[in-house]
Amino acid sequence: MSETCKICKYCTNKLEDCLDEGLTCSSCSQSVHLRCLKSGCVPGGLHGDIFFTFTCEECSEAGSESFVREKMSWLKVLVLALYHLQSRSPGLGRKGYFHWRNHIASLIDKNWESLFLKDFKKKKKWVGTVAGTLSHFSTYFFKSGTSVVNEPAWWALTYPKLTPNVISNLYAALTNEKQKTKILKISVSDTELFTQILHKNIKDDDLLTPLFTVDVPNFSEKNPDDETNKKITKNFTVNKRKSLLPTFESTSKKLLKMNKNSPVFSNLGDELTPTYLKQNERNLGEAQPRNKPPSEQNKESVKLLDPFCHYNTCFSNAFRQKGSEMRVRLMGGIRKELILSPYSSIYLKPYIRRDTETYPSWLRLMAEIQMKANEKTQNYVLPPRAPIDYTYVQPEHIPAINSLCNNFFWPGIDLTESLQYPDFSCVVLYKKLIVAFAFLVPNVKYTENYVSFIFTRPGWRNVGIGKFMLYHLIQTSLGKDITLHVSINNPALFLYQKFGFKVEAVVLNFYDKYLRETSESKHAFFCRLER
Repeated sequence: MSETCKICKYCTNKLEDCLDEGLTCSSCSQSVHLRCLKSGCVPGGLHGDIFFTFTCEECSEAGSESFVREKMSWLKVLVLALYHLQSRSPGLGRKGYFHWRNHIASLIDKNWESLFLKDFKKKKKWVGTVAGTLSHFSTYFFKSGTSVVNEPAWWALTYPKLTPNVISNLYAALTNEKQKTKILKISVSDTELFTQILHKNIKDDDLLTPLFTVDVPNFSEKNPDDETNKKITKNFTVNKRKSLLPTFESTSKKLLKMNKNSPVFSNLGDELTPTYLKQNERNLGEAQPRNKPPSEQNKESVKLLDPFCHYNTCFSNAFRQKGSEMRVRLMGGIRKELILSPYSSIYLKPYIRRDTETYPSWLRLMAEIQMKANEKTQNYVLPPRAPIDYTYVQPEHIPAINSLCNNFFWPGIDLTESLQYPDFSCVVLYKKLIVAFAFLVPNVKYTENYVSFIFTRPGWRNVGIGKFMLYHLIQTSLGKDITLHVSINNPALFLYQKFGFKVEAVVLNFYDKYLRETSESKHAFFCRLER
């Protein structure tokens, strides 16, 4: 939309709308790419955020770049939030759409101080303003995902390739044209007026195409050979949760490939024999008509699930995870494939570390029990110890972690939300037993992350497990302060001090509403690791 060509003051390359935008210095009127900023990024770090009064390093009296937030309308804030989510955290959404409360409002709440001016009051019902603004501008800039996701409250940008600055300029042009039409008394609908402005200012048609395309099955086309099209269209509903479950026909073939002498099959009786499975496959093929609506097929596939297999579908993020082998579903195990992080959209390695040297007291005790039980066996040798695995949090870890939190901390803790940012987690396992975990909440403030939970089972302590978990969390937060609360008589305080944490404040009765009858003090130290 820029009429004149702008050149970056630092790198002398062109600035282009929607491709390589930048900030313009308020003193020398020269432009600077966002990627060329000496500070690395704008305050808040939101992608596409150039709504600042900027002063370059040479023109600033302080000798460093300065940013002063402009007055932000709710339209700018919502466009900026959606633009940041689609470009930086696409894994959080569903088919390119994001939930207005869980994703959009949550992002705004976390970045409230950097988005709004200090005199802008945060009202109690500000979340309702988010929903109202999305609906009000749905004709122009926002698109509802009800028809695609089959759920309300999911939204996306109508033109996701347009940056927040371009969309803001389009709305300003639309407002001016509306005023002109009122003065000249010209009858033009708002939609037609916006279309004219859009094609007038955006000359590249590629910018008006969506980044994502969703293929939705169309059952409305009439087929002369099929008289049931209307019924199918009327009754067709997509049940995502059921579609995640594998059918009996697909799972039975995997079962046949497993070793018949496996201990898993020893207690299952005759119901999983090859003859039984083949018979059910044959009956299944004969029983299903070809022209059944997809909704009825989904219902039947759920009924035919193997009752001995447990399929974990209780997590909202389960559909983003790759399916495991049938042996893993039956016998348990650790996934060895890469994990896609919905927070950073990068693939995380299955292991952070595999420790074969640490020998906790619990393992020593188990070894002594084994030796005592087999003392009459000549030349008995202990089986080799499994490694202690440090991994990122995965959906199958959450039930056990929640149980540990409820037993050792306080009831009501649910760490399912940590699946949204697995990069800032560390779960320690011995075989399938969770022995320790640590979680960090990113971006609680502009330059601050917060350690929410860190725990090691009794019997696994004082061998360096907690030390490595804390070290890992610190490494994931380079350049940002890390804060935490710890009870004033908790010996873990010494561990935090070894890493450089310093007590910043004493919070009286911090644990009063959590801890009831415990030996730990309900007062807490607020500690900070400055970076």
